[in-house]
Amino acid sequence: MVTAGASTLRKISFIIVGILLLAQLPPVWGADLPWIEEYRLEHYSTNQRILEWKSENGQLTQNAPVLAGNEYRLSLRINVRQTVDNAVLELRLSDSILKKSMTVFWEIESVELPLTSEYNPTERIIRFNHTQGVYRLSIVGVIDRTLTLTEAGVVFHKPVDLTFITLIGPAQTLYDEITINVIDNKIDDYRRLRSQKEAELVQYGQTSVDPAYVQLYEKFLNIAISEAELGLVDNAINLMNNLQVEAPPVETGPSWQEQYFLPAVGALAVLFILSAVLFMRSRSRLGFVTMLVEDQIREMEALQSRASRVDRGLAQRLQEINDRLKEAERA
Repeated sequence: MVTAGASTLRKISFIIVGILLLAQLPPVWGADLPWIEEYRLEHYSTNQRILEWKSENGQLTQNAPVLAGNEYRLSLRINVRQTVDNAVLELRLSDSILKKSMTVFWEIESVELPLTSEYNPTERIIRFNHTQGVYRLSIVGVIDRTLTLTEAGVVFHKPVDLTFITLIGPAQTLYDEITINVIDNKIDDYRRLRSQKEAELVQYGQTSVDPAYVQLYEKFLNIAISEAELGLVDNAINLMNNLQVEAPPVETGPSWQEQYFLPAVGALAVLFILSAVLFMRSRSRLGFVTMLVEDQIREMEALQSRASRVDRGLAQRLQEINDRLKEAERA
C-alpha cells in the first residue's frame, strides 16, 4: 500500500511540474491570425508598386513580375497582440537579398519598435522584445540575379518561391513569413511569347486556317512548353519563334504541306539535334536529359506516322531526322 501511495504522489508531482512548465511558455494569441498583417513590394529606383497583400481580404495584388537582379523595397506591418515578458522575436532576411544602393538592409518606421540592444541594420537578423503593438518597417535589397539560374553544361531558368522574410518566436517557433515568386528576364520573355502564341492558336482555331496546320502549331507549342517546364527556356523561345509565318495556310487543299510543314519540321529538327548534342555532353550531371531526348524522338515518330498517310517523301524526311536524333542520343 505504501508503494502504491508513493507512486500516486509521483504521478501527481509530474502533473504539477508539467502544468508549471506549460504556464511558462508564451501563449500564441490568435493562432489563426497572421502576425504580418500586410506587406508591399516596390521597385526601389522607380517606386513602381509590384505587389501588395493585406490580411483584411487575403488577396495578393500583383502588377508586375518580381525579377531576379532587380532592387526592391519591401514594407511590412507586424501586429504583436500580447506582451510576453523576457521573450524576444526575431526577423530573418533571406541570404538571397543583397545590398546595392543602401549600406543597410533595415529601415525602422515605427520608433516605438522595442529593438534589442544589439540591433544592427546592416545585418540580416534583427531582434525585438515581445511587446504588444503594431509596428512598421521596411527592407531594401537586390535579389540575387543567379537565384533562378542553374548551370550544368546548359543554363536552366526556373521560377523560385523565395522566402523573403521569416518571423521567429521563442523556442525558434516559426510565427510568420513572406514568400514571393521570383523569375528572371528570360522567363518573363518566354511567358509573354507563350501568351502571344496561345492567343494565335485560339485565333487560328476560330478561323479558316487549315486544321492540319493548327494541329502542327499546337504540337510545336506544347513541346516548347515542356522544354520551359524543365528550365530550358532558351530552347522554348527558339521553338516558338519558328512558329512565325507571314500568313497561315487556309483550308484549300494539301499544298500547304510543302510550303509550311517541311520548313517548320526542318527548323524544329535542327534545334532538337543541337539541343541533344549539347545535353548529352553533360549527361553525367543531367541524368533526366536522356529521357527528354527520348520524348522528342517519340514526338518525331508520331509526326512521321501521320505524314506517312499523306506523303511518303515527307515521311522519309522525318525518318532521316529521327535517325539523327537517335545518333545524338547514343553519342
